[in-house]
Amino acid sequence: MADQPREYYRRLVDMAMMAGEIMMSVGAETRRVEDTILHILSTSGFANADAFVLRTGITITLSDPRYKTISITRRVYSGPPHLSKICDVNNVSREFCAGNINIEQAERKLRGIKRARLYTDKQLLFAHLFATSGFAYVFGGGFLEAFLALFVGFLLGLNNVYLSKLIKKSFISDLLGAAIVAVSSVGLSILVESLFNVSVGCQYIIAGSLMPLVPGTAFTGAIRDTVAGDYISGIARITEALIIAASVALGVAFGLLTTEFLGSYINVEFTLEGIHSMGSHAVFAVLFTFLAIHGFCKVFSCPKKYYIICCVNAAVCWAIYLFCVYLGCTSVWATFFGAFFVDVMAQILARKMKGPVTLFFVIGALPLVPGYGIYKVAYDMFSGGNVSASLTNALLLAGAVALAVLVADTLIDIIVRGIAFIKNKRRPS
Repeated sequence: MADQPREYYRRLVDMAMMAGEIMMSVGAETRRVEDTILHILSTSGFANADAFVLRTGITITLSDPRYKTISITRRVYSGPPHLSKICDVNNVSREFCAGNINIEQAERKLRGIKRARLYTDKQLLFAHLFATSGFAYVFGGGFLEAFLALFVGFLLGLNNVYLSKLIKKSFISDLLGAAIVAVSSVGLSILVESLFNVSVGCQYIIAGSLMPLVPGTAFTGAIRDTVAGDYISGIARITEALIIAASVALGVAFGLLTTEFLGSYINVEFTLEGIHSMGSHAVFAVLFTFLAIHGFCKVFSCPKKYYIICCVNAAVCWAIYLFCVYLGCTSVWATFFGAFFVDVMAQILARKMKGPVTLFFVIGALPLVPGYGIYKVAYDMFSGGNVSASLTNALLLAGAVALAVLVADTLIDIIVRGIAFIKNKRRPS
């Protein structure tokens, strides 16, 4: 340990805390935040360095017999997902630990990351168009539904990008966004049917347009935290995901009730049978998945250098899902195999491309996040159907993803440990 003034170690702890705050606030999993903080603290050479990270707070302690213990605790407030910041903080941590930058430069870079915005409001607004249009087709709609979803996505983008800043309450903003999706989807469907006498799958427009509201980062973060043994953070994220899902379901149900009250009737029943799993429709579904994820890369502020690989990963994931459905698998098993592929690829890509596993897994598994499941719950609430059955199915899909992550992580850990053991055995003593 190089002797430094006590003030230096205090600054080191503050810098590690800033890095942890940024990562936790934008959706990083607990284990990654702890690892980043501990890597920064390890440069002190202190006998003990500890980081205790929860979804809502971080505690850091640095102690050594030659120095007075330094310990700080800070409350962390969650913000919108910003995957680029996770990558940027990781890079700063690596540079600092390698000795390529000093503490002043690290602090300056972290402050810049905290303020940074990767995309403008207009770019985020138009990203919603691609995200909603793509998933409207993926979930069983046709080209007409995908086209109409562009207009719904524009209205949803106005809510998510601009109006949410004024509301400042995510529950209210999500509920309002879901209601906007339901009302505008039904209104557009009725207008098109009356003007052109063509049938519109309104339910596919709604299910696809809900995807930007679905708690993708909270859902996948909860799974990874729970599988990693961080149960408190896992429960906190699960609670967050359930609250978001509940607000979205209530918003959709409210929107459908409003349209019915106004005298607008249209069939909005959703079944999994509409999802394309054969022939050219399946090919287009995979292509539209690529398109939708391209939009979500902007919504989640994914680094541009990972765009194509993330889109391909998600598209292949959906192709695996459709192939499993075509072979006769249930949606739960199809979800399991798709999630298994995504997790394995996320682990490989993280090692090869020097990026966080979180980034590749969150975006890659997005087609499997049960957006249509949330819609089915909302529809049953609206129509007086079997809410418990649709809710159970949504939970089973979430469980399939969790099981896939557990199996994939365990197998990869065994393989990595086995390779390391063999290499150590071959080294000359």
